[in-house]
Amino acid sequence: MIAHTGRAAHSHVALYAAFVNAVVIFFLSLYPFTGWSYSGRPLFEFLSYPLPYYTRFFDNAANVIIYIPYGFSLALLFMPRWLSTLLALAVCLLTSIAVEFLQEFLPMRVASNLDVLCNLIGGCLGAMLAVSPIFRRRWQHLMQWRRRYFVDGSAADYGLLLMGLWLLTQLNPAMPLFGVVAYPQGLPQPYVSPLDNPRLFLFLVEAGGAMANMLATCLFMTSWLKVRADRFRSILLLLLTVWLCKMLAAGVLLKPFALFQWINPHLITGLAAGFLLLWWVAGLSRILQTIVAILALLAAQFAATLWPLSEVQSDFLSLFRWPYGHLLNMSALLDFLSDLWPVAALACLLLSLWQQLKPAQTTQIH
Repeated sequence: MIAHTGRAAHSHVALYAAFVNAVVIFFLSLYPFTGWSYSGRPLFEFLSYPLPYYTRFFDNAANVIIYIPYGFSLALLFMPRWLSTLLALAVCLLTSIAVEFLQEFLPMRVASNLDVLCNLIGGCLGAMLAVSPIFRRRWQHLMQWRRRYFVDGSAADYGLLLMGLWLLTQLNPAMPLFGVVAYPQGLPQPYVSPLDNPRLFLFLVEAGGAMANMLATCLFMTSWLKVRADRFRSILLLLLTVWLCKMLAAGVLLKPFALFQWINPHLITGLAAGFLLLWWVAGLSRILQTIVAILALLAAQFAATLWPLSEVQSDFLSLFRWPYGHLLNMSALLDFLSDLWPVAALACLLLSLWQQLKPAQTTQIH
């Protein structure tokens, strides 16, 4: 019975992971979702194009890589290995053909059977990795690690999945660390300040937003831990990891002069205050951590709505050294995931709060 329950939770997590991958694939393939028109050419004609019809190394490599986690998560949905592999390949193939079919109606996109082939190769690699004996052994060790350090319940499984998604959103080096706002490049923008001191208003919004965002993210992680002593180590590990992610992304994507463009005094002040508050709240009970994380998450989103300045996309993209088209897609995807994450995290925290209160309610009834 325990194995069946664990397998069911595992399948649910794999299903949500596959869904997230599918959203990412469709977003990257169809962005910016404008200019829809029908060229009049026969539908699905791209499937019969001679190979290679349209090829670029970066595009081909990206088409393979993006389908590896998709095929991996799909292959975890069923227990029999052959069924898992066939399901993953079939869904990856249908997804790829559907995406290429929709690209026929976008003048800025090129439907290609080579893309379908690369997608299928990526899905096959991911599925083979998921059903391989090496992964099965590693998965057992991972489940033991998960049971040792994290609480039981589906909310914790979804929380760990969302933490991985959050780390992905931090690969945008132009967005401040734990920040919810960004300064526009170029000329100053006029805005109406509710305070007599406009600079103080910007400071409070940016520093307060960074503090609330840091508090919400770290407590989102620590609220799943079993042992109180592990919370403080995990906070330091998370801060170090996200810092390294920011520096790596900045080094790879940004031009040299913009390497530390995302660091500013307002942000440092907010993070310092958030760290001190976090160190105190992390020692409280798990249910209090969950409640504070919910409030901090709402406060961070409120600070984002108060920010009066907006980015100038052309100036923003000029900080990067990637090709414009790929950069625009990547930036749009990370912005989309950054907007999606707070909603998913709030739902996950509310589920966790309900699961924590449910045993107490049951005890009172008995």
